[in-house]
Amino acid sequence: MINVEVTGPAVPRFPRREIGDFVRAVLQWSGGRSRPPVSRKRSAAEAAAAPQVDEVSIAFVDDASMRSLNKKFRGKNKTTDVLTFPGEAPFLGDIVISLDQARRQARDERHSLATEVRYLILHGILHALGFDHETDDGEMNALEMKMRAKVGLR
Repeated sequence: MINVEVTGPAVPRFPRREIGDFVRAVLQWSGGRSRPPVSRKRSAAEAAAAPQVDEVSIAFVDDASMRSLNKKFRGKNKTTDVLTFPGEAPFLGDIVISLDQARRQARDERHSLATEVRYLILHGILHALGFDHETDDGEMNALEMKMRAKVGLR
C-alpha cells in the first residue's frame, strides 16, 4: 500500500482520502516504480529493476509560501502552481501545490478546483518520476495526456 501524506488546507470536494486514492491510481498505472515503466530513455529491463515506491507527500500552500519556495529552490521570485522535490525510493518525493494559483487556473479553464488539483498532482508525480517538460521534447506532456485519460481526467 502506498502511503500518501497530505498537509495544508483542505481542498473543496476533494477529501484527503480521495487524494490518496488518486495518487495510488496514478502510481499503479505507472507501475508503482520510482521511474515510469518505459520511456525513450529507459528500457523495460531498467524499469523492472527500479525500486518500488511506497510513500509520497503532498503539501497545499498559499501563494506567499510557494513564491518563497520557488525563489529559494529555483531562483524565481514568483509563485508557481506546483513544485516537486524528488526523493529516493521508496519515498517518491514531496509535491507542493499553491491552492491560490490552482484556484486561478481552475477559474481560467472553467473546471473545479478539485479537477485542477488532480492535474497538478499528476504533473508533480511525473516530475518526481524523472520527467522534465522543459528538456524532454514533449515526452512528459504526451505521457501526462495519456495518464489523464487513464485515471479519468479530461
